[in-house]
Amino acid sequence: MNKNYVKILSFMQGASWAAVIIGAYLFFTLFYPFGLIMALIGAFFGASIGLFMVIFFEMANLKLEIYHEKQKQTLLLQKMLSTLQNKQKHSTSEEKRD
Repeated sequence: MNKNYVKILSFMQGASWAAVIIGAYLFFTLFYPFGLIMALIGAFFGASIGLFMVIFFEMANLKLEIYHEKQKQTLLLQKMLSTLQNKQKHSTSEEKRD
């Protein structure tokens, strides 16, 4: 299930980059008759929507990676705790025998 989320996020990041390129191109060509400076400003605004989506999906991907790492760390800490508890039980039982 988690691999599906990663695939969807990767696809959406790619689609966002496509939106950046298409938006910049369309706004550049739309505003080019008004001058080069206006065309560059228009391209920036055209790309800004796609850039916002890129940042959004990158943050979602980062949060998903953090979630997976925390799950791994939790499992490791639980294993360490159980190992320490077993050692402590074993040492206390040896002390009682003596």
